[in-house]
Amino acid sequence: MRLAFVTDEDSGLKSRISSRFARAKNIVLVDVDDSWNVVKADTVHNTAAESGSGAGVKIVQTLADLKVDVAVGPSFGPNAALALNEVGIKSVTVPPGITIEEALNEVKEKISG
Repeated sequence: MRLAFVTDEDSGLKSRISSRFARAKNIVLVDVDDSWNVVKADTVHNTAAESGSGAGVKIVQTLADLKVDVAVGPSFGPNAALALNEVGIKSVTVPPGITIEEALNEVKEKISG
């Protein structure tokens, strides 16, 4: 499963969740196996961050292109939420400021029950 975490840092799994979804500086892609072990983590620049308007839809298109299964962020605006739903990407909210490692545990609990 591929998860996308929004962050303003470039510190891998130690990066902290941004306070904004679509305008976060970076997206950290985390691939996990069936046991939720991290297989791979990569940081990509979020080009939607510099958009004049439509950042929510633009980041969702990026996530779809990157074959993301779950988007993780502090909140999702109405346009981003609708776009995520339309492309079949689950969204999970976590508190801003926690690390991706901490967020990963929250996402696991929310998805796995």
